[in-house]
Amino acid sequence: MYKELHKKYIIFFLITTLAFILRFYLLNDHNAWHDEWHTLYVSDPSINFNETIQRYLGDKGDTTLTEFYPVLYLFILKFFFHLFGYHDDIGRVFSLIFGTLIIPLSMYICVKYFKKENYWFVGFLITINPFLIWQSLEIRAHSLLVFASLINLIFFFEILKKNKLIIIFLYFLSSIFLLSLWPISGPIFIGKSIYLFQQYIKNKKTFFHIYLLFILIPITYILLNLDYLILNIGRDYHYAAISKSFFYNYHFRTFFGSIYTGGIFLILFATLIIINLRSILLNTNFDNILFYIIFFTYGSTLIYSTVRGADIMSPKYVIFLVPIILIIISNLIDNYRYKNICMAFLILVSLVNIYNNYYNWPIKRPNIKYILSDLQSYKIKTIVSNENDVFNNFLASTYNYHKYNFRLFKKDEFKHNVNSFWFICQNYPRYAYGNLKRNEIDPNCLISFSDYKKTKTIKTKDMYILQFEQIRK
Repeated sequence: MYKELHKKYIIFFLITTLAFILRFYLLNDHNAWHDEWHTLYVSDPSINFNETIQRYLGDKGDTTLTEFYPVLYLFILKFFFHLFGYHDDIGRVFSLIFGTLIIPLSMYICVKYFKKENYWFVGFLITINPFLIWQSLEIRAHSLLVFASLINLIFFFEILKKNKLIIIFLYFLSSIFLLSLWPISGPIFIGKSIYLFQQYIKNKKTFFHIYLLFILIPITYILLNLDYLILNIGRDYHYAAISKSFFYNYHFRTFFGSIYTGGIFLILFATLIIINLRSILLNTNFDNILFYIIFFTYGSTLIYSTVRGADIMSPKYVIFLVPIILIIISNLIDNYRYKNICMAFLILVSLVNIYNNYYNWPIKRPNIKYILSDLQSYKIKTIVSNENDVFNNFLASTYNYHKYNFRLFKKDEFKHNVNSFWFICQNYPRYAYGNLKRNEIDPNCLISFSDYKKTKTIKTKDMYILQFEQIRK
């Protein structure tokens, strides 16, 4: 017994370490893009509570853009920046921590609640999943969302088994936190409710303490998040429209990092569901909770997007489904004779996938780290920009900006009191235009300064940089 437990600890440690290494290795090469710039701008630890709220509601200095996801993540990140420093990479480390912790949590669920010995298989697939790796380096709430979803699921399993006050209280708190962090996690609770209903119909089991919780949780959530709900309830648009591709890939292409790997996992998942449909409908084991969560997450987001017209069909919004899907696949194939062949095949497919797509970020972003590292070699420390406050704040919050002691000025505030400087400009960046205008120059980048002459031009895939030197009289 002790040796078996010791073996599990070693496997947990090795797979979690591998997950951390695969994520941390990409940290230095990763750059931020538009959405993350706004996250950094709002979560600035040097501003007070009221100013944070104003930025969240849309005041972005010289531009206006409201953040429509809840403010909770931004205040948590703000506190993290306060403790460890206000740099873009610190924000990524925050996501990386939770993006790594979802691996041992997923394996724990397999061992504790499904009694599966192939927990290592789930852990390994999650470890090398490109989508989860990439999101572990985004300065956004998605990795924290997956972590909070799994924690909440663990507490739910516990209150089904034990009627202990401390577990009930922890489940209540984790539920309020999860919904306040990401309201689109609501279908998780719908899936649990259907499971409880099935337990009552099939087994005449009642869980009065859980029924009470499922009344208190939405009431408490609404009271705590009333302002947010009022802000969003009348909104009839969003940024993630329904695409035709959803109806034949169901986010699997994004969930697994490529068309081919997503297709393989989708076909396998659908086949396993169809083969086991009867047992899913008739049995009342813990697997059913996961089935219902997946089904109602897809159904709820699709219905809301269709009926309300506020499309919420981005795979990132339901990223918590990825480990749940992999746990289900693992649980179902474990019942079959050729499970080892199937697991070996999925591992091989996943290894080829991560090999081909490890660096293949889905959103191309300006390589600011490389640019600043290159500019410092010219010993010119002054940068002038005519970009908006959000971009300028991001630029000034990068590690290399502080490492190389750059000074940043907005064009209107530049006093022409240096011998030379860099002018930096976004030139039809790929995150906004793709490759449509890669051979064009944005007119806003073609600029001149009195008393200065242009001496050098650096053009990257996203940026246009000019070196100016003072004209000697």
